[in-house]
Amino acid sequence: MKDLHGFIEIMGGLREGNPSAAASGFDVAFLAWLCAPENLNRDQILHLCLFSVFEKDIKKLSIIADSPQNTDICNIDTPETNFVRFIRQEKDARAYPEASLYIDRHSNEIFGILKDIHNLKRSGWLTHRVSHPESVAEHSCSLALSALLLTPQNMNRGKTVTMALLHDIQEIRTGDFTPDDNISPEEKGHLEQNAIRKIAGDLNKPEMLELFTEYEKCATPESRFVKDLDRLDAVLLAACYDRHRRAPQPLLPEFLAYAEKKYLGGYGCETVKDIYCRLKNETNNHPCANRE
Repeated sequence: MKDLHGFIEIMGGLREGNPSAAASGFDVAFLAWLCAPENLNRDQILHLCLFSVFEKDIKKLSIIADSPQNTDICNIDTPETNFVRFIRQEKDARAYPEASLYIDRHSNEIFGILKDIHNLKRSGWLTHRVSHPESVAEHSCSLALSALLLTPQNMNRGKTVTMALLHDIQEIRTGDFTPDDNISPEEKGHLEQNAIRKIAGDLNKPEMLELFTEYEKCATPESRFVKDLDRLDAVLLAACYDRHRRAPQPLLPEFLAYAEKKYLGGYGCETVKDIYCRLKNETNNHPCANRE
């Protein structure tokens, strides 16, 4: 990554504001994924949603991350781009009757989920008394954007982006557990499986349960990569919060040490490990660098 600190600042900034870009991005991407017509490419739709919401920053992030992307794809008329415009309420709803019907039938469930996931603040930041911490929705959307930018070519990028977007949806029922919570991995897994099964059933989307199960088992390249990105996202945001003095104490050393212990790696992707090494070296060489 050419400019790690630039990446940290941009990704952190996407979670600022009310509503933030990341909050808006989650709404668009989640709704589009739920009701995308079967004859369209759902992966492409999800990518287009992220590009359309983050169009001001996507070019900068792509250059920083050494991930050249076609930043003009939202300006090309395809069935997928037209559907994203419909989701963003820029096209007549009558053009997509099945999607409109799905939204009408599941409106209580959909908008209940959106309300809850925006109101749910990430527990780790609350515990550390971070001012104005990110929500689970903002984290999930930011993670999906990171997956879009950083997924190696030897992996299924469509799967990593979708998995990242949906990986914490069960927390609207279970809450956001942290390593300090007095709960066993078995109990946590049982509660989360029950929660995602209920949500997937209510929305008639069994693939949500399938993706979550794959993510938790970490048995595929995509699931291991998204799990590593999930922990990396917290590390990068800790660095951003430290830089802007958002907590009473430094956050980066603790979050970095935990993430390094849990790093899964493998499958030819060194991006996460490289970022950890760079942040660790900076922290060791400049003890106050994260509170400049």
